[in-house]
Amino acid sequence: MNFKRAVLFSSFIFLSCQYISAQSNLSADTVSLNLDDAEKLFLQKSFLLLAERCNVNAADAAIIQAKLYPNPNLSIDQGAYNKTTKKWFDISKTGQTSVSLQQVIILAGKRNKQISIAKINSQISVYRFYDLIRTLRYELRTSFYGLYFLRQSIIVYNREIESLKSLIDVYADQYKKGNIAFKELARLQALQFSLENERIDLIKDADEKQSNLVLLTGDTLSRPVQPVVEASSMDRIDAHNLNYIQLVDSGLTNRYDLLASIAQVQLNEANFSLQKSLRTPDLTLGANWDRQGSYIPNYNSLSVAIDLPFWNRNQGNIKVAQYGVEGSRQQQSQAELQIRSDIGKAFGQLLETDKLYKAASSQFNSDYEKLLDGITKGYRNHTISMLEFIDYYETYKNSKIEFNKLQNSRLEALENLNLATGSTILK
Repeated sequence: MNFKRAVLFSSFIFLSCQYISAQSNLSADTVSLNLDDAEKLFLQKSFLLLAERCNVNAADAAIIQAKLYPNPNLSIDQGAYNKTTKKWFDISKTGQTSVSLQQVIILAGKRNKQISIAKINSQISVYRFYDLIRTLRYELRTSFYGLYFLRQSIIVYNREIESLKSLIDVYADQYKKGNIAFKELARLQALQFSLENERIDLIKDADEKQSNLVLLTGDTLSRPVQPVVEASSMDRIDAHNLNYIQLVDSGLTNRYDLLASIAQVQLNEANFSLQKSLRTPDLTLGANWDRQGSYIPNYNSLSVAIDLPFWNRNQGNIKVAQYGVEGSRQQQSQAELQIRSDIGKAFGQLLETDKLYKAASSQFNSDYEKLLDGITKGYRNHTISMLEFIDYYETYKNSKIEFNKLQNSRLEALENLNLATGSTILK
């Protein structure tokens, strides 16, 4: 028993040194960011946002195009060969030249309707830009918190694995000398194998969160991120002070995907108005001059041209636009219903996880830390065996991991509510 106690406490000393060294190396190789700094980088450098901003600028340019008038048309007809004068391309008084200038006059307010459509399209592109910010910010914040708590859980595994490694090395040596039974060594080796597999799964999840943060913050160097979270900030969250009706009002006011749906209805209504105006054909005015080709030399005339809407009065496109208006109104109603559903679901999840967190946080922070101290003292005082100590330590580890998951689930529920309402309800 003295041998086992000596090995155990030696492993604790070794573990502490390894943990401090690992933390120092991590700080040297990673970029430490709090959530505010990460969001600033996201807004400034995210390539997805930069690309969507180009779409907004393109929609603004479409307004400029819609405001432009049709260009006039200039037509010149020049005789190629004059048989009388035997001249090619005779531009003198004896040759034939005609000039025609025409201008299309847009009727029925089509130009103003096209400008209105372009403006609505521009507004929709702005709404889509801000809705992209909303969804990507959710990805950023959940990845940030997820990576933080995964790293905290990995630290727990690192501590236990390193402790087991030091025990296994000594126990393997003692087994060779015949001082201990093989079953004790095998128990430790099996536990180490299980812990390392669990740790690998956590590392994979952390790498995925890390990759998301690199992409969202536009870090071309792909440097690892070390999230910095103030523990006190999580305790300031009080979900029970929120009002469901106010949350729904916030969602109906601030959700840019809903605003885009409303604007889509306006766009289809504007298109419907435009299609009806296209029943009226445009007018073409012209001025003509002909040197030798008319009944008198130097003939001058004015011309007026208009299509006669006998068969094609744009009936099909008007019907298409009308159905488009009706369909977009149904989509707007669906978007409103989806927002109410999203808020109700997110609010319920937040209340449940917040209640569970507050019930577990004070007990865990005090009782479980005391449990580990008690286990250590119990082993030192010969009241528990080595395997019992490992089982107790496993219980502590599992509780620590589950508490990290609970904290992350609570913050994810909070971010789901922020996403559903389209605003930062709680930070």
